[in-house]
Amino acid sequence: MSKDKKRKGQSKLAFPLGLAVILFAIVGVVFAVGAGIDGVKKLTDNSAKKLEYETMLIPVVMYDPDMFDDVSSAKLDQLTVCAVWGIIKDEKNYPGKYETDDQGNIMIPAEDVEKEFAKLFGNDAVPTHIGVKGNFDEFVFNEQSRCYLVTSAGTVPIYTPKVVEIDKTSNTVVLTVGYLAAEAWAQDSAGNFIQPEPSKYVKVTLRENDNGYYISAMQTTDSPEDAQPGVTLPTAAVIPTPDTLEEEVSDEDSSEEETIDEKASDEESLSDKDSSSEE
Repeated sequence: MSKDKKRKGQSKLAFPLGLAVILFAIVGVVFAVGAGIDGVKKLTDNSAKKLEYETMLIPVVMYDPDMFDDVSSAKLDQLTVCAVWGIIKDEKNYPGKYETDDQGNIMIPAEDVEKEFAKLFGNDAVPTHIGVKGNFDEFVFNEQSRCYLVTSAGTVPIYTPKVVEIDKTSNTVVLTVGYLAAEAWAQDSAGNFIQPEPSKYVKVTLRENDNGYYISAMQTTDSPEDAQPGVTLPTAAVIPTPDTLEEEVSDEDSSEEETIDEKASDEESLSDKDSSSEE
């Protein structure tokens, strides 16, 4: 395998991998600010759990597969697309884990797709290796090499996930997930991300097996009435940059110094009055 071919294959994935990193950055920044609203820059266990679920859901929500009451009745081609993107967005796989073919396409073995599929959707269903087409991507399955060929130059996700509620029982977790339209994200003149309100909400049921939690059902649901304001940002909420946060801290320090100076001045005034009275 020549270095030129490998470089060509890696460059084909540069955009989608970069996009995945941006998605993680957006989710991470929104999560950090949400936690900061509820307690000054303090990360709560609940917020950390929400981020964990959001990270898990990114390759699924980004493609918005059809809803299903049970994974065994879901459209397997759609879930297979999610599994392939679950591999692509995992930065531990790049660069260099997968080889490229003569056309420079990344070759992802069917075995790896099956493992990712099981991690996301459990063992009640398995992908049918016939090649799949997503909203903007086509993953060709090569029977001879038993690999999926990643031929796309990139994609724009439909949605990014925002977990607003967690309802946990003994071996089941039900998530209320807000779907944030990717095209609705914006930036202000200072470069701060502006988070949109969810376009819709989906109830995602996770069940537990020996390998952890997997998605067993996805159902459209109504907007939750008791969504926690400290976690989900309102429409057009501006996410502050580190510089802004530093300025806010600096302003608070200045305010405290002014208060101390005022107190000292008041005490000095009282002292002068007492001295005048004694005279």
